[in-house]
Amino acid sequence: MERHPTNEMVLVESRSMRDQTIDRTHVLDKVKALVTLPDSFHVTTEMVATYFDVPLSTIESLVHNNRAELEERGYRTLKGSELTAFATPFGGVANLGLSPMARSLALFTRKAVLNVGQLLTKSEVSKQIRTYLLDVEERQTSAFQLPTSFAEALELAAAQARSLEQATAALEIAAPKAEAHDRLIANGNDHILNLVATELRVKVTQLRQQLQEWAWIYVRSADCGALQYVPYASKREYFSLKEKEIPHNSRENCWHVTLHVTPKGREAIRRKLAQESLEPAVTAQAQKLTDDEVINLFRRGA
Repeated sequence: MERHPTNEMVLVESRSMRDQTIDRTHVLDKVKALVTLPDSFHVTTEMVATYFDVPLSTIESLVHNNRAELEERGYRTLKGSELTAFATPFGGVANLGLSPMARSLALFTRKAVLNVGQLLTKSEVSKQIRTYLLDVEERQTSAFQLPTSFAEALELAAAQARSLEQATAALEIAAPKAEAHDRLIANGNDHILNLVATELRVKVTQLRQQLQEWAWIYVRSADCGALQYVPYASKREYFSLKEKEIPHNSRENCWHVTLHVTPKGREAIRRKLAQESLEPAVTAQAQKLTDDEVINLFRRGA
């Protein structure tokens, strides 16, 4: 079956299509290298304008018109003490490319940058991003094609019947394991992020960055300036904070919080990582049935 390319402007026009493709932030670096702040996660408005090769005013206008959607993707503006806390680990606002007198800083996550690419119409880079996103989407769905003949319909029905039988058998085998898994989720212990990263076989720095990119956790500074990771309110069931006093040569009674992951959080992270690691589906032709299989299919009443 011939594939027809989808107009990339559908992403500009359809919020549901943007939601459907927003997690594919890896396409940013496939189209063009994205320069970030030293935390390897956040991007300033100027950096976004440079990435898309458009004037700063173009990005500012887009943010003004789509602020609510961008904030869902992690966009935010820091002011006052929040700006100071964010800039302190980098040596102050001057090291973030700001004037020492700057009172605010707009930050984009990688997901927010991708959102800009979905919406921006005045950039060749954004057009390439949308084309790439929709090409992946089309390849993922192209394997599911309607049958064009009665014979193909029979083959599809047989394949679906076999899949249902296999799935039913697998569920029967997995039921005791699922019950044990549910008990673990309900009664298991909280683990520190390093241990969770080891369990999932990923680097802890990569996992921490992913959690920030998903807008599950954010960074704040302790009184001594040390970075601490805190969950957003909507994800508190996935994390817990353990507070303890950290001795300092220069500061007494300094308390830090350490991020722990609950059993439910570990399962949610595992599922999210598995979802994002899926490669685009490759179109495959249906396996042809033999004459005997077709006859047996009719005998079973399919």
